[in-house]
Amino acid sequence: MTSAPPLAAPPRPDPVSPTEGRFFRWVDALGAARRDGWIGGVCAGVAARWGVDPVIVRGLAVVATVIGLPAIVAYATAWAILPDTSGRSHAADLERGRFSYAQGAILAVAITGVVQILGLLITLAGLATNSSAAAVTAVLGALALMGGVVVAAGMIALLVRAARRASAASETAPAASADRSVGDAGAGGAEREPAPTPPAPLNNDADPADLTAWRAQHAAWKERDRAWRREQDDADRAARSAAREERRASAAAFAREAAERRRIRRSERPRTSVAFVAVTAGAAVVTGTIAALSASGDLQTALGLFAAAAVTALAMIVAGAIRRRSGFLAFATACLLMGGGVAVAVSVVEELHIGVYGISNVSSEARTETYRQTFGELRVALVDASDAAPLTIEKGSGSTYVTVAPGVEVTLHASVGDEASLILSEGDEWTVLTDGPDARDLSANRTAVDTTIPSRGETTTRQSLTLDQESGYIEIRILDPKETDR
Repeated sequence: MTSAPPLAAPPRPDPVSPTEGRFFRWVDALGAARRDGWIGGVCAGVAARWGVDPVIVRGLAVVATVIGLPAIVAYATAWAILPDTSGRSHAADLERGRFSYAQGAILAVAITGVVQILGLLITLAGLATNSSAAAVTAVLGALALMGGVVVAAGMIALLVRAARRASAASETAPAASADRSVGDAGAGGAEREPAPTPPAPLNNDADPADLTAWRAQHAAWKERDRAWRREQDDADRAARSAAREERRASAAAFAREAAERRRIRRSERPRTSVAFVAVTAGAAVVTGTIAALSASGDLQTALGLFAAAAVTALAMIVAGAIRRRSGFLAFATACLLMGGGVAVAVSVVEELHIGVYGISNVSSEARTETYRQTFGELRVALVDASDAAPLTIEKGSGSTYVTVAPGVEVTLHASVGDEASLILSEGDEWTVLTDGPDARDLSANRTAVDTTIPSRGETTTRQSLTLDQESGYIEIRILDPKETDR
């Protein structure tokens, strides 16, 4: 396998836009420069610096994104600070007050990375079942989120600073530069003839002969002025036409160069075969299906899509190793990643349940495997019904009120943190279950309670309730028949 030639150190910046500052000089010394690529050319530049195929680096970036690493924020950072092959850096240009559309795109990518990290943090926090896991998740997520916020805030600060510099420069610019004559240069840069000077006005006491002569001079001047203006318009049209033709020639030359580069690239790196793409698609479908079926809960679809994206990303790496192009695999990987992100967002929003909610042992929520609430107030009604289903509740913090109707016997399996209080109430009597004989310490900061709460009157429904809550207030209230009749 022949690898791509290593990228030499980027050329020295041109005098028009020098890369100044110790930090940017250090970045230049790394020897990595952005090249023509899909988005920003970062992967192509890094691949050239390492002497590998760009498809391999792109595949590694996709895999890093799939497994939850802040690859998008890192990409935005590299796009901003790495110079291109001419030595210009977007961050350096922005710091000096030079704007471009690419800087806005970098900011959008950085914000996307921050949103990805925030979504991952929320998802992991919702799935954490104990305080230690929640603490580790919070620390790692906070560090990743802080990095993304710093990148986005840095880009916004540079934009504001550049805008202020541009405004100050426009205010202090000499007025003579704004009043520069259009006739300084014509087509081809030649100096233009100055405008004809009108005749001097006459005094009020001039005799008729002088007035007649002045009128003749004024008419001649008007004719010369009209001729001069026509010449200036013709020169301006010629200059615009020449500039237009020059731009067309430049665009045609650029298109020819790009076509030649594409021809050389395609000859050196042919497309992946249909068989390779078909095998990859089959492996992605099988892997995604197995991952989705082996998982449980609402994240089945997301896990299946991410697993399929990992397979296509690995296929991209293999294609790059054998010097093959894989545009279809890259497109399929991007679609799978976006689909998995949408599936995760939908499942996270559905499981957060932030605020005040009410459920019962006969509601649709009871038919799900687990009901999760990040924080808020939850009211659970355990009614006497023949179709009552077991309830499993996982909650972060807040208040949980459970009412037990007459005739319902509750088998309670509770696991609460040290900052949560578990109370059993009946009428005016209150009992702290975490201090009772049925409580046992799971760890230094967590208590488990396994007990059976007998029904009020004859037992007609046996209800299983599994409750896991980190902090807050939990009350299980046995209702009197009079209370249920209200």
